[in-house]
Amino acid sequence: MKEMFNYPSRLLAATGLLSIALIAYQIAIIQVLSFTQWHHYAYMVISIALLGFGASGTFLSLKRDVLLRQSKTLLPFLMILSGVLMLLPLWVGNSDMVRFDSYLLFVERKQWFALVINYLLYFLPFFCGALALGIIFIGNVSQIGKYYFSNLLGSGIGAVIAALLAWYFVPASLPAVVSMIAIAAGIILFTKDIHKLMIVFAATATAICSFRIFYPVTLVASEYKSLSRTLNLPNATISLEKASPYGLVQVVSADALRYAPGLSLSFTGEVPVKKAVFNNGDWYGPLISWSVKDTFHLLDYTTSALPYELKKINNVLTLHSGTGMFVSHALRRNASFIDAVEPHSAISDLLTHELASDNDSLFYNTAVHLHTIEPRTFLTFTKNKYNLIQFPIIGDFGGTSGLHATREEYILTKEAFLQMWNLLDNDGMVCITAWMDYPFRNPLKIASTIAEVMDEIKIANPEMHLAAVRNWGTITFILKKSSLTEIETGRIRKFCDRYYFDPVLLPDISKDERTKYNGMSDPTYFKFIDQILSDKAKREEFYTEYDFQLQPATDNKPYFSQFLRLKSLPKLSALFGSDSVPFIELGFIILLLTVVQISLLAIVLIILPLFKIGWKGKSRNWTFLYFSCIGIGYMFLEIVFMQKFILFLGNPVYAATLVIGIMMLGSGIGSLVSSYYPINRHTLKFILLMIVSLLLLYSFFLPSLLENILGLAAFQRISVLITLVIIPSFIMGFPFPIGLKLLSHIEEKNVPWAWGVNGCMSVISASLAALIAIEAGFMTVIILASFAYGVSLCSLFLLKTSSKT
Repeated sequence: MKEMFNYPSRLLAATGLLSIALIAYQIAIIQVLSFTQWHHYAYMVISIALLGFGASGTFLSLKRDVLLRQSKTLLPFLMILSGVLMLLPLWVGNSDMVRFDSYLLFVERKQWFALVINYLLYFLPFFCGALALGIIFIGNVSQIGKYYFSNLLGSGIGAVIAALLAWYFVPASLPAVVSMIAIAAGIILFTKDIHKLMIVFAATATAICSFRIFYPVTLVASEYKSLSRTLNLPNATISLEKASPYGLVQVVSADALRYAPGLSLSFTGEVPVKKAVFNNGDWYGPLISWSVKDTFHLLDYTTSALPYELKKINNVLTLHSGTGMFVSHALRRNASFIDAVEPHSAISDLLTHELASDNDSLFYNTAVHLHTIEPRTFLTFTKNKYNLIQFPIIGDFGGTSGLHATREEYILTKEAFLQMWNLLDNDGMVCITAWMDYPFRNPLKIASTIAEVMDEIKIANPEMHLAAVRNWGTITFILKKSSLTEIETGRIRKFCDRYYFDPVLLPDISKDERTKYNGMSDPTYFKFIDQILSDKAKREEFYTEYDFQLQPATDNKPYFSQFLRLKSLPKLSALFGSDSVPFIELGFIILLLTVVQISLLAIVLIILPLFKIGWKGKSRNWTFLYFSCIGIGYMFLEIVFMQKFILFLGNPVYAATLVIGIMMLGSGIGSLVSSYYPINRHTLKFILLMIVSLLLLYSFFLPSLLENILGLAAFQRISVLITLVIIPSFIMGFPFPIGLKLLSHIEEKNVPWAWGVNGCMSVISASLAALIAIEAGFMTVIILASFAYGVSLCSLFLLKTSSKT
């Protein structure tokens, strides 16, 4: 490489810029697919696309000499081509012929063809970009520390840049903006004798990408998304649109638009909703034309009004307050102090500015205090005591098809309920409403969470602290700090009679009361909920026998909406039909499908080069084990940090940005420092032993350490988190460059294969880590990360080297 490039500084800069573009493009894809489909499909497609890194290693193994000979021309060409190809998925993939709809994948075979085409479209820019990086790495193995540092530093900066760009560009424009960075990386490598065709190619690419920044394609959301269905209403229009890292926020206006969650059959008035807010095409909340002069509120006629029937409520906390429906209801019921916690800053900004007139400046009311922060973070810092803490409505009418199965929901964990209990005044209540689903999941899991929280608090007579009422569509639970009085249970019964609701849980409830107004096609629900709330032994028996996973979510496994049990799949298929099961628990099935798909493809990409370089060699087994395991271990820890730190940084976008940025920076510095260490097995043994020991310490002490920093101020908390991330990241920056150098001394033809193996296994481990976290918890993933590095340490005993290495 040195003979062909006499400007290493430009090569380092191009490496960094291309790395910025590739990581930013990943985030841009997530934004695009989260809008057109759902977030779990975004991760499925991007996992396949990222196999471009593994495929580049395969291609390098097969064509190493040719690629290195032509590298002076190929590098700028591949970088510019990668930028141009970033636009292709939106051009082609958004057309009627190729566009796929995730909800139809399990019922229409042609959708799989469309999905494969989309895989290919997203795969190509990563393949070209990774191939350029691979050529640079393979051609500069002796200086790999510097180039790997540039790569990792660029990746970290790319995560930050992508988060910033998402505030200013809609998802359809983001890929075009990012593509300009990749094109710039290629142009940096132009020399005086560059071919004119390359200049024309670069100019054309720049013009096309620039045009698409300001004139993006129109993204088409799945017809099954809430936005698509709402836009089918007569005269429905998108009246406002705002980009943000949280998603694309849109406001839809329609004269026929109505929203009445679980409205009583006794209601005879008009539902006053003509506007609604959507985030990434998903329903976020209605804009109710509220006024201080109103004499009634829509929620008065729903089960959510239950706590207001028991007593006068003064101090209210609404979590995930959304567009303010529960806030306006609290004002209607004369609450004097309301803390409204809404983490989506873009929506909060709209509600206090452009949309303020649509709800009578609700959030400017002197009784309302809006907090743009993650609810768990607020629960940790607030010193207030409340009469009522209220959740948003859990689930959707008709069920969510398991769409949220892979989403961390820290507000629905046992630890969150315990925090809320401690924030109640002596007579306060926690209120949570859920849509009734079938098979029964959400309401039963809420019941199991409440039951175990009451066990942990050691409430003497738990049945005296719990009430629940239901109607045709929703059920509302209240957990009261003091015992329910006879007067209060009487008020609950009157409330039910007035609005045709049925009590489900009361201290002295009778069997007939539960179906007085609303029948149940499957009355086993009452048997299940009674078993959950009876005693611990019967509850554990129910957990074992029930077809779905209903143990409460915890901070170690914060997946409230993950219900699927793998052992229940055959039974569920027999009961509902194999075609129906995916629509019951779609999110988790897609994650499983992703792991299977990328594992099969990765095996092909790893094995294919062996037909050329040979199946046997003095370092073949070591190369596979070593570079596989350091890729797995690194990604396992990165995924845990990203998912776990949501709780402490108050936002998933900021958590991902901080973790990726700091890990890449730390590992990049480690890679740079590794250049000054001797290249031998003894160095690697020492480094790997340090990593294994550190990760084992993290697996045992990280939970308690993180729990203790929750109470720190924001700056102190972030400083501790950065320290926790950067220490292992720095050390984990050593194994890859040192291993690659060591391999080049032993069997140089295996270097491209090692790059491919590491890339393939890194991609597999990202999805696998999410799967393990859901099933076994975050700390298990860290233990497995330590084990992976331990295997890489043991693999050194397979290495046959000269005495110099």
